[in-house]
Amino acid sequence: MSQYMISLRNADGTDGVGPPRYITFDDAVAPETELGRDTWAAQIMAPLLTRSNSPAGPLTKTGDILFFVHGFNVTHQAARVSHLKIANALKAAGWTGTVVSYDWPSDGLVFAYLPDRANARAAASALITFGIGLLQAKQTPDCTINVHVMAHSMGGFVTQQAFTGAYQDIPPSWSVAQLLFVAADVDQSVFSPDNYSAKMFIQHAGRLTAYCNRYDKALMVSAVKRLDLAPRMGRVGLPDDAPEMMCEVDCSDLFKKVDPGLLDDLSPVATHCFYFDQPTFWRDVVLTLAGGLDRAQIPTRTPDLNTDLINRFSLIPTGISDRDYQIALARAATTPSVIL
Repeated sequence: MSQYMISLRNADGTDGVGPPRYITFDDAVAPETELGRDTWAAQIMAPLLTRSNSPAGPLTKTGDILFFVHGFNVTHQAARVSHLKIANALKAAGWTGTVVSYDWPSDGLVFAYLPDRANARAAASALITFGIGLLQAKQTPDCTINVHVMAHSMGGFVTQQAFTGAYQDIPPSWSVAQLLFVAADVDQSVFSPDNYSAKMFIQHAGRLTAYCNRYDKALMVSAVKRLDLAPRMGRVGLPDDAPEMMCEVDCSDLFKKVDPGLLDDLSPVATHCFYFDQPTFWRDVVLTLAGGLDRAQIPTRTPDLNTDLINRFSLIPTGISDRDYQIALARAATTPSVIL
C-alpha cells in the first residue's frame, strides 16, 4: 500500500529548505517515487471516491486525512520509519484514514537545534500552501473529507508558524477538524487567547488537543537551548486561560507506568517520544480524530482532579477494555463535517 509524504528537503541532500517534493513509498527501505503534485494528490483522493447508487450519479468524497509533522533532529529516512509506525498504530486502533507526512529539513544531528528552528520557520507556510491548500483546491462543494494535523515536538513550532502565516498565501476559508500537539516544543504563552497564534488556531481548527508529559526532559533542554525560561507547552501543559476549543491530556501517569526505571533513566528520547509506542495513547487519538464525542466523554481519559478547569484531562494509564473501546468507537463515529 502506497504511503504519502511531502518533503521540503533538497533532493541533492544539501542543507536548507527546498521546493516541495511529492513522494510515495511502500516501506522503510524500498525506493521512493516522486510524482507531480496533481498526480500525487489524485492518488490520495482516489480511495476516497465513492459513487452514489446510480452509475451516472455524482461523485462524493468521504474520509479522513491526517498530516503528521515530525520534530527536530529527524533525518529523511527516520521520517519514513516514523510515518510507517504511525500509520500502523492508527490502523491497529481502528482508524481508516490516510496519513500524509510533512517532512521538513531537520538536520538529524544531536546538536543542530538552532539550525532546525531556522529551517522550521522557513518550511512552515508550505504545510498549508502546498499540503492542506493543495487538497482544498481539488475539492468540490459536496466534498466531506476531514483533514487533521498532528505535530510532534518542534513540528508543533512548524505548525504554529504555518497557522500564523497561512493567510498570506491561500484564501482564509481553509480549516482542519482536529489539531493535535504531542510533546509540543512551543512556548506555553502561544496558547493564551490574546496570542495571535491562538486566534489562528481558533479560526482554522475545530478542536485542539495537547498531549503532555511532565517528565519530558527534552523539552526542559529545549528551554535552556533557547537561552530563556519560556516553559514548553508539551512539558507544562496549556496555560490556565487557554480557550475552550483547546484541551490538555496529561500523559505523565502513562509514562510512569511504561517506564518503571524512571528514577534511573530520564533520557530525553524516552521522555519525549514514548507516546508513539503506546496503544493507550493511540486509542485516545483515534477517538479524538473521530470527532463525535465531546472531549469530556472520551473514555480513555479522566478529568484532572488537581484543577477546576474543565478542559484538563489525564490519560488513563491502564487503558480501557477492548469492548468498551469498540463501543466508544461506535459512539465517536460521525459523518465528516469539515469542507476543505
